[in-house]
Amino acid sequence: MDIKLHGAIGFDIGHSTVKISCFADGVKHDIIFPSVATPAFNISDENEQRRAIEETVVINGKPYFFGKTALIQSGLSGSTGLSESWIDTPEYEALMRGGLKKIRALDINPDECVIVMGLPTNLHSRQKAALKHMAAECTTGRVLVMPQSLAPYHGMMLDEVGNPSSRHSMESEAWAVVEVGYFTTDIMLMQAGGTWVEKAAGSSRGVALAADALMRSMSEKDVTVDLNEAEEALQTKTIKYFGENLDVSKEVELATSSIVADVLDTSKKLIEPHVRKLDGVIIAGGGAPLVFDEIKAKWPHAVLADNHRFSVSEGMRRYALVTLRLDAMSSFSR
Repeated sequence: MDIKLHGAIGFDIGHSTVKISCFADGVKHDIIFPSVATPAFNISDENEQRRAIEETVVINGKPYFFGKTALIQSGLSGSTGLSESWIDTPEYEALMRGGLKKIRALDINPDECVIVMGLPTNLHSRQKAALKHMAAECTTGRVLVMPQSLAPYHGMMLDEVGNPSSRHSMESEAWAVVEVGYFTTDIMLMQAGGTWVEKAAGSSRGVALAADALMRSMSEKDVTVDLNEAEEALQTKTIKYFGENLDVSKEVELATSSIVADVLDTSKKLIEPHVRKLDGVIIAGGGAPLVFDEIKAKWPHAVLADNHRFSVSEGMRRYALVTLRLDAMSSFSR
């Protein structure tokens, strides 16, 4: 017997953090945890053991820590899986199963939901089937996979419950998206009527480029900064230094110039022939604030996505709600 699908989930497994937006029984939930997974091991402290159980999953018969537990207990310096083949690793599966575990802890059954996931634009066609296959091993929910740059567009064109937005029109408006993630920055263009422009879609380097540059810059000053610290410093412009907050704003500005130049160069190649005629350019993703001012100066109709860090998972959640509604209409018509 078919299970009636009644919930919507946007599941964004990013290289820095996992962001999940859920909607079930009329209630919206957001989940976020570090994109770190590692084989589990014994923890001697009983209190930490109990906490670790909540962030432990089994992959191919072997337990894995994920999220904050993996980050703290393993001693890893930050994000893992910085390669294009990341989705083929047990660590990626651990993050997916970990996210599903956190969803179930909210009394939401993902097996009764439409789950929308994303892939970098340049990997979508190659890895879509593999991701759907892996997801099917984790849940019997209906899994859809989209280019993740599409999600912020849906987040703008659809309202909180998946209805057409009262402020924007998919039929009459044309928008580009620059989604600044940790591993990649994804770029796409949608013409009026929801027409995807293939030659205006592509990817460039992401925030990791700036984090690496900041680590090298600090090393030249004999200050060793790990990847996790560098990621945080890009936002806070400070690092902890022997009990003090050391101002590294100049170093951050220099480090972010590398990603800004890369994003602007790729964006120019892909969408500059169209950009003047667009209604706007959506700057989204966790790294959006790093490049927004420079893009805004170049293209004055650029806008920062609402809740930019969750703009991918939220847009996917809204698209999942549309899918639920269309399924319900199809069932009713039968």
